[in-house]
Amino acid sequence: MQIAQQKNLKLFISTLILFVAFLAIFFNASNNNALFIVLKPLTTILIILFTVFFGIRKNKFYKWVVIALIFCLAGDTLLLKEAYFIWGLLAFLMAHLCFSFSFMSLGGFKFYLIPLILLIVFGIGYYWILYDGLQALKIPVLTYFIVILFMGWQGISLRIWKNEAALTLVAFAVLFFITSDALLAWAKFKEPFRWDGVLILATYWISIFSIGLSTTIERKKSY
Repeated sequence: MQIAQQKNLKLFISTLILFVAFLAIFFNASNNNALFIVLKPLTTILIILFTVFFGIRKNKFYKWVVIALIFCLAGDTLLLKEAYFIWGLLAFLMAHLCFSFSFMSLGGFKFYLIPLILLIVFGIGYYWILYDGLQALKIPVLTYFIVILFMGWQGISLRIWKNEAALTLVAFAVLFFITSDALLAWAKFKEPFRWDGVLILATYWISIFSIGLSTTIERKKSY
């Protein structure tokens, strides 16, 4: 009975996250800032609560993920104000470092050359495209690029290392996080495009929910 209740609660919170995220995206697209500034952080708070309630607390992976999600919440809140963009960038940089630590806590640092090369090529090319529009943020954005691509590398490497459901979710999540930030960078430093807010938020929340969900899945061994 307790297991059934937990599954029902898990489904309820997951559905609530989806519903609140949908409303946040809708109100953002409708330029209803008053509701958006409430619903955006609320979505991330619900993802944190989902992780805290259902995450398996056997190792450092869970702890680092929760810390990373708290930094994501800080970043979400700071980015609601354009004046706090650099602080929001710093909060997400810290989140990516914490995600990296969480991934490396599962068996240590992993060096797989192919994903590293692909991410470096993508990072250099994309940074070069954005370069002229970065202005005073050239160094902060370069630093952010390095950190998020490192996070992506370690997340993808987990899936190469072991074929497990939780690690597949992690690899899936880091690709969505990179996609979300790439779209955000294009809209901010290059030019806005149709449905940019929808795509940025959707890929971001899919990413962090997937990482949170990965902490709830039993793995084949305890690391």
